[in-house]
Amino acid sequence: MKERMIIDDVRDQYAGVARGELTNESTAIRSIASAFGYSEDELNQLPAEANMGLSCGNPLALAGIREGEVVVDLGCGGGMDVFLAAGKVGAEGRVIGIDMTTEMLERARAGQQKLGLTNVEFHQATIDQLPLPDNSVDCVISNCVINLVPDKSAVFEEILRVLKPGGRVAISDIALKQELPADIKESVEAYVGCISGAILIDEYRRSLEQAGFTSVVVTDTGADLNAYAMASDSGCCGGGGCDADADQAAAEAKEKSLHDGLASAMQSFDANAYAASVRVHALKDGPTNSASNFQEKTMKTVQVFDKPMCCSTGVCGPDVDPVLPKFAADLDWLKGQGHQVERYNLAQQPQAFIENKAIHQLISTAGTDCLPVVMVDGQIVSQAAYPSREDFAGWVGAAAASQGLPVAKPDGGCCGSSGCC
Repeated sequence: MKERMIIDDVRDQYAGVARGELTNESTAIRSIASAFGYSEDELNQLPAEANMGLSCGNPLALAGIREGEVVVDLGCGGGMDVFLAAGKVGAEGRVIGIDMTTEMLERARAGQQKLGLTNVEFHQATIDQLPLPDNSVDCVISNCVINLVPDKSAVFEEILRVLKPGGRVAISDIALKQELPADIKESVEAYVGCISGAILIDEYRRSLEQAGFTSVVVTDTGADLNAYAMASDSGCCGGGGCDADADQAAAEAKEKSLHDGLASAMQSFDANAYAASVRVHALKDGPTNSASNFQEKTMKTVQVFDKPMCCSTGVCGPDVDPVLPKFAADLDWLKGQGHQVERYNLAQQPQAFIENKAIHQLISTAGTDCLPVVMVDGQIVSQAAYPSREDFAGWVGAAAASQGLPVAKPDGGCCGSSGCC
């Protein structure tokens, strides 16, 4: 596909979505956002126009946004992440939304007016040519947009230019685990749907490093990409019935062509085998927010929700999963960095799984196969697998030192030499 044609196709498709009836009031649209890490509380803060079911993650979960900062959202769409970030930067901060599509910006500005926000502004531009001065931004966020840009290196270089020394990047995006089948690679629907324009995870990491970023971490969140197809199948109100009349439902279904086109393309291959929802964190060198300073200013609360195990760490008995001792050591490392770590075992602390609304909702829809789940400051950052120390470093904004650190040993573990508790 020619670069100019790609940009025009993307603009036309997303302009059509913006002109349509998809809103945060639709159960199906909310289900997409929930599947990719947004809480009900966050969704309830949004004007209806802001959420059109276009997310593939929640970049605010790892951005560590603080009061008074300048934050830029690349490809802001209807302003969903801009509005949520505005509450974090406060009256002294500023959030800038960038989008190339007129219709999306019309939605975003309508939402801004409804919320009465004065610390938000929107600009029309492509994200490889930002209308911002050098060294002017504390944090750049983006949600499922960079995969749509043909020249991703130009985007990364532009982000580096506008960031202040020590500034940071927090991106949710789609990246590839392996090369796509040829027919999907050439599919316009799959490109506009954020699949066939994606690059390999390792290439994503290298491209950021080559642009000049440090402490780059690209993490597969384990989220199910079939969330788009499930939303498409469920109709405007999901599986729980619909209060809208038939005409409204028909109009909304018609305007879901982007989701439906992607769902159709995904029927021919296993999207989760080839692609992943990833979280990307990186820093620009400088004294303001070096990795250590960033970590000091943003102490995190990390919660781990484990599958049923016979003890608090699973490091006991004769057949220990080799991942668990390393994971226990990584949690100790987090504690040593000053972060609060909480770990819950479904067999021993079921009440914690019930009381946490996000975990309870996830298990209700996905079952216990989603465990283990890791949350950072109340946001789900991974599920169905234990993350690495490098993953944790990206989420909390720390350097992932790994030398000379103890690893929990399975010889008896927490239960002594006799084996399991």
